[in-house]
Amino acid sequence: MNGKPLSDITPRLGGAPILRGLLTALVFAFICILLTSMIVTWTSMAEARLPTITYIINMLASLIGAFVSARIAGEKGWYYGGITALAYSVIITVIGLLVASVSFTLYNVVQIALMSLIGMFGGMIGVNTGGKSKY
Repeated sequence: MNGKPLSDITPRLGGAPILRGLLTALVFAFICILLTSMIVTWTSMAEARLPTITYIINMLASLIGAFVSARIAGEKGWYYGGITALAYSVIITVIGLLVASVSFTLYNVVQIALMSLIGMFGGMIGVNTGGKSKY
């Protein structure tokens, strides 16, 4: 330990940017799903398109949440973006598995991995659009 305090040795996980990005992703997804449900209710749009629409909404939510997270952090965009998108995708997958009463499949693993990669990309964009912001 060489006389260093424990706080200097332990890794910093950076919870605040990740939580803000996660909250942004969840709010964005909620608003988009609410708008989609209103469109399906009040128009003649086929319900068969809903899985594709929700998939796109989740990918965009991951991207936007990761962007916000990395922009707030101001560093390590791939890290903050990836962790934010990973947390979002796990939460969404768990909710989906609980609500639909289906089993965990390879499709879920691929979706989580893809959302994490999209989050890393969004984080890289977010960190390069400006330093620490005042969100």
